[in-house]
Amino acid sequence: MMFDIDSYFKKATSQKSKSSSPINLERKKLQNGITFVTESISCFPSVSAGIWIRGGSRTETPEINGSTHFVEHIVFKGTKNLSYSDIYKAFDKMGGVIDAFTSREIMGFHFRVQKRHFEEAFSILSEILFEPLFPRDEMERERKVILEEIKMVNDSPSDVVADLFMERAYPNHPLGMPVQGSEKVISKMTIETLKKRHRELISPQNLIVTATGDIEMNELFSSFKKYHRYLPQTKKREFRPPHFSKGIKIFERKHLEQAQIVLGFESEKASSKNRYALVVLANILGGTMSSRLFTEIREKLGLVYSISSEHIGQYDSGIFAVQAASSNEAAPRTLQETIKVLYDFCKNGPSKEEIEIAKENLIGGLILSLESTSARMGRIARNELYFGRQFDVKEAINGIESVSSSKLTSIARETFNPKKMNVTILGRKSALKGVDFSVLERKW
Repeated sequence: MMFDIDSYFKKATSQKSKSSSPINLERKKLQNGITFVTESISCFPSVSAGIWIRGGSRTETPEINGSTHFVEHIVFKGTKNLSYSDIYKAFDKMGGVIDAFTSREIMGFHFRVQKRHFEEAFSILSEILFEPLFPRDEMERERKVILEEIKMVNDSPSDVVADLFMERAYPNHPLGMPVQGSEKVISKMTIETLKKRHRELISPQNLIVTATGDIEMNELFSSFKKYHRYLPQTKKREFRPPHFSKGIKIFERKHLEQAQIVLGFESEKASSKNRYALVVLANILGGTMSSRLFTEIREKLGLVYSISSEHIGQYDSGIFAVQAASSNEAAPRTLQETIKVLYDFCKNGPSKEEIEIAKENLIGGLILSLESTSARMGRIARNELYFGRQFDVKEAINGIESVSSSKLTSIARETFNPKKMNVTILGRKSALKGVDFSVLERKW
């Protein structure tokens, strides 16, 4: 079923003239490299805005692994004019929210407030990012917080196996390093290292500034203008191309009641022309509670509590991963049955019903996200980071709708190849007992 996106804002525009548009997308790129994008939607009473930095932990070296994430924390600890308490109280008083995150390829700072508080909120966000004080006493306190965060991750087997998988899939490459760093490196990190890392990150060519809601480009640009002088022009750091490494390895943890499993395959980058087929494929196999893996492995066999599949597109590479957790005793069968599901898909392809459900599920999620200014703001930021351009929701919907059964079968056969497979297991050595991966050898 095709979705009519033009009718989505019909109510919102019923009081406007016929020539007016409910949404106005505007993009501006400065000579120094900063990109601004606004999505003006006057019927929304709020504004979500963010400053996004291209280059997360994958632009680090092993000696400073975790420094980007540390910078994300420490900049909230005070500026020349604001203490960390002032920052949080201001947003509490506005009834808004402010947050930040660090991933392997992106560092993001964003907020959501009522329109009348936009200028104040954006001024605070900009001051946090471009004028941090790096107070030494706060750094030591925050170091303790980050070390606790690392311990929390290390106490979560599903998080640990994900990091171990990335380490093995991309050995000796920044993509294989954990975003949060290690206790050893974080414990020794100096304030000089963080200041240098901060200067590298906020170089203009790394910055994308976005806003969605009751906002115009001139308002966003004007609010940002005074902070230009704080931006150091440093040499652009290109991403070092990764090389996916295949293999099978168990990291023995005898104390764990469950085996944590990641079955991953080398796949395509976020901007690949096959991205829609890969997303639909992931949805059919393990994206919902009616998906094949969930139905076969959990509902029919009762081998797991959770199992899922996902296409993870990166700037210049990608992974198609199936992640599951089962008892140590059931792990071999869980793996073998998972391989059987992948094999059956490659051999017979998807059913018409599976394709319809997956497409409607993905399009439905996309349409529902349009009601959130935060989700819209994040989408236009990712468009810039991974595509270098903006495209509307129609293009994404059309891309999903255009995926055919033959394309899904073809992309599955190309992806689920033992020569492009990395299996990482956290548990006991018996998890691989009797498992036959050769079932996936090409026979098509």
